[in-house]
Amino acid sequence: MVAPAYASDTSGLDFQQFVEEFAGKKDFFVELASATLSVAGTALAVAGTAVAVAQLDQAKRSADEAKRSADEAKRSADEAFKASPEGKIQQALAKAMEPFEPSRPQDEVIQRPVMETLRQRIASWQQHATIIGGRYQSGKSVATEEALRGARGVVRFTIRSAEWTDRMCKHLGVDDEGLFKEVMRRAREKLKDFPDNLTKFPILLLEVPRTTTKGINLISSTAKDVATDKIGSAIHVIVSASSAAVALAFDAGGTERQEDIWVGDLTEEEAKEFLALHGHGNKWEDFVDACGFRIGNLAKACENLKKGMSLDNTKQEYQSRGARCCKSSSKFIRKASQRFQTASASSQGRLPH
Repeated sequence: MVAPAYASDTSGLDFQQFVEEFAGKKDFFVELASATLSVAGTALAVAGTAVAVAQLDQAKRSADEAKRSADEAKRSADEAFKASPEGKIQQALAKAMEPFEPSRPQDEVIQRPVMETLRQRIASWQQHATIIGGRYQSGKSVATEEALRGARGVVRFTIRSAEWTDRMCKHLGVDDEGLFKEVMRRAREKLKDFPDNLTKFPILLLEVPRTTTKGINLISSTAKDVATDKIGSAIHVIVSASSAAVALAFDAGGTERQEDIWVGDLTEEEAKEFLALHGHGNKWEDFVDACGFRIGNLAKACENLKKGMSLDNTKQEYQSRGARCCKSSSKFIRKASQRFQTASASSQGRLPH
């Protein structure tokens, strides 16, 4: 059956119209296709970027973990080295080579001739121990520390028991006397790098409080042993004895094998300077009348005054303390001062009466 002509014509017209319209809008469809492809490409790129970011994050986490492991391994290695004999020696040596720092700031200390005597002894030292003696509160520790200010190669230790050598080694961070001597031997070598240092020899500063009554013989024998140059290992032992009795008991092999230095009371000029430093220069006679010329007593009087204690009360306290001292004690002190006096009374301070 043949279709009506108008139907065929109409279909032809519709298709023709569609073709014409499509041809007129082909650029649009091309752009649409391009946009679709672009979106697809962007989606792929985003997906690729996400994968790359995830991979980078994983790589960073792996790197961080590797760094933590390396740091932990280094810490473990460092701790193991520090705990080893060589590690302990190096740590102790580094500590000994730091500039010596006295307990008092320099601007709170008056310069006394005995300090220069000590510096000269330290600078020219070759052998034998040095013993610092003096009455209680005469300023032995301050004078000794001030003489050593800034010096390198100094090991300081306070003796409080008969087992002081073991405690000294522990204080320094080494296991035994053998390692201690190795530290001091290396310190002597290291001091060659500091030509302006006060001394070219390492120093062992032993402070002996009044309460220490045991271990004196060991101090003497130790000083005698290490103060002799044995293959470049000599150590200058300086003993600062708070008690005159301890100072007299020290014996490193006779007076020819030790140098005794006495720290006397302040001179009048030194007392004036010290009290002026504490703001009492115009009352120096009152202070001296109350507690004498010993620098420790004058310092205590200054502290008491800040706390509201009058000089009269301080004077009564010292008079009461002095009344308990017997004449034999004064004779003992004079005997000690005569042994220890290595310079004139004017350079070392007042002798006890």
